[in-house]
Amino acid sequence: MLLTAVALVVASPTTRTSTPRFGVYAGPGASGLAAAARFERTTGAPLAQVLDFAAADDWTGMTRPQWLLRPHSGSDLRLEYSLPMFPDAGDGSLASCAGGRYDRHWAELARNLVAARLADAIVRPGWEFNGGWYRWAAKGRAAEYVGCFRHVVTSMRAAAGSQFRFDWNPTVGAGEFPAEQAYPGDAYVDFVGVDSYDTSTWSTLLNGDHGLAFWSRFAARHHKSMAIPEWGVLGGGGARGDDPRYIDQMFAFMTNPGNHVAYEQYFDVDSSVGRHSIDPGTRFPKSRAKFLAWMRKLS
Repeated sequence: MLLTAVALVVASPTTRTSTPRFGVYAGPGASGLAAAARFERTTGAPLAQVLDFAAADDWTGMTRPQWLLRPHSGSDLRLEYSLPMFPDAGDGSLASCAGGRYDRHWAELARNLVAARLADAIVRPGWEFNGGWYRWAAKGRAAEYVGCFRHVVTSMRAAAGSQFRFDWNPTVGAGEFPAEQAYPGDAYVDFVGVDSYDTSTWSTLLNGDHGLAFWSRFAARHHKSMAIPEWGVLGGGGARGDDPRYIDQMFAFMTNPGNHVAYEQYFDVDSSVGRHSIDPGTRFPKSRAKFLAWMRKLS
């Protein structure tokens, strides 16, 4: 039985492939779009979309950040909009969101996205909720998280002209609790997104507790496509460093038609919490070479 399950999600040299839409996170707003263009030129990745993050400082940064919306409105790349569930400032909570107190803010965001010609954006509310590092962490509050997610979706879909799709996005692995306990329901989810950085062995990432194989089966049971909204090699504490095998196996997983991965977005930035960039001059030259080899293979 285990062998059968694994065969569904691991590509072999003879397995046919299915190419997901390529995307990247290369930084915020206009600077990120410029960096995304460089990423496309230097890797050969045919980009179709980009990831970006609303600022969680206040409601303005979340629902009408013109510095972010304006550059994306002129781009040919589809936007995935990472949406905090409430601002850092104030007394925001999942319970208040689930009670409908923030519906007017979600409606305002939807109107602003439509006005900015971003009506087809993918919205990613409360990502990585099964970890403990964001204020919307759902451990012990799964019902409130579900209610909040549903209010976001319902309020935004009601906007005239909206064509939004919604990404329910845990991080790979056991996390703080079984993430499926906070699944909002098929009517509210378009993609089962899983963030999967190079934090452990490939065997663990694939077949460990709530690994990629688990999420592939979960998405299939719910008749949803998978997505990999964030992935990348990782430098820093607890990281595996230059790891071309990880790059190779991630592409094998994402291009296996059995996994129904609709899109992927490489996290091509270096920051204080992790180094991921595979730009020219990267500290991960072997990983970059493997990434480029896959681009040649899939072109």
